[in-house]
Amino acid sequence: MKAMLLFLLFVAATTQSQAELENATCKACHPLIYQEYRNSMHSKASIYKDAVHKAVWDLHPAKAKGNYNCAKCHTPSDHRLMKGKSKLTDNAIQQNEPISCQQCHKIQSIEKHARANKNILTNKKKYFFSADKEKKGKKVEFKEESSFFGLFTKTIGSPYHDIDYSNENFYNGNACMGCHSHKENGKGFAVCDLEVKQGDSKETCISCHMPKVQGPLANQKEHGVHAYHGANIHSSDMKALSKYIKFALEKDGSGFTVTIKNEATHTLFPQPLRLAQLRVTIERSGNSIPLKTDSFARVIGSNGKASMPWLADTIISDNSIKALETRKIKYDTMLQEGDQVVVTFGYYIVNPKAAKKLNIADPEATRFIVLKEERFTF
Repeated sequence: MKAMLLFLLFVAATTQSQAELENATCKACHPLIYQEYRNSMHSKASIYKDAVHKAVWDLHPAKAKGNYNCAKCHTPSDHRLMKGKSKLTDNAIQQNEPISCQQCHKIQSIEKHARANKNILTNKKKYFFSADKEKKGKKVEFKEESSFFGLFTKTIGSPYHDIDYSNENFYNGNACMGCHSHKENGKGFAVCDLEVKQGDSKETCISCHMPKVQGPLANQKEHGVHAYHGANIHSSDMKALSKYIKFALEKDGSGFTVTIKNEATHTLFPQPLRLAQLRVTIERSGNSIPLKTDSFARVIGSNGKASMPWLADTIISDNSIKALETRKIKYDTMLQEGDQVVVTFGYYIVNPKAAKKLNIADPEATRFIVLKEERFTF
């Protein structure tokens, strides 16, 4: 009996450690990408690393029953939790890799559903998908080739995994749509919908959020570029994303108009707690004159009032800027020669009013994040 107990404990520990070691295996050959990943939202998606996710979960009625239903997108690498063999616990997976490298690179296809899409993973072991336009359509398997009667040998591919460059989902951005498309609550109401229009633009989720940057893909390569894996728009350099927001300013007889053009292929910040703002200031003769602040948000709720996502059944208001939309904002202030107009567009991860109600004090979630700022001189 004691031997059997020890065996079961060994099996459980092995199962857990395998999940914990998923990224440890990856970082051995991809240290630069791994370091980028450590600062990404994918590495901080669990309630133990994301203060906003935790605040919402703490109030969710499912918590009292222990039914954590967010794992398929927030912590899919916790395999025991995903299989229903354990409850949500503060373990090494939740802390370090709730969404591991393998979870994304094993996405074979996306099943579309009304409530939420679903990632379909390949069941092939050590078989990953990736994108490389020069290798598109190819499948690279590890093998050794010899020449001159075996005197010289060379290896092709990685000894740790095969790479499939033929999956179109990794070129058109659909690999992201299993988790980042839309989400309905139990009432069949869409609490969030990015309304993605990738087919209307040459840009995709990947080209915007994972641009090519300098640095070797793997430590076997001395030079080269790779897709940026530190996708954390809330704390990274905004230059990569700000180029998809275009400003224009036109002066007229009654004031001026600021134009915002959203060249992104999705609605800007439609998530229930987000709040985007346009702030305009005139700098004149050493003085700073702030003008009205325009806010953009999608407010959901029930009975005519804003509510938590699981209670919502209607849109209270929605003036969020849609994909590829051009929005004009009118100001009645007359401009003078020498004026500088400072146009700033940014957002809060959590609307300050909602943050107060949710007791969220995390400075990252409550600060105003500038996405783009531009000056116009007259």
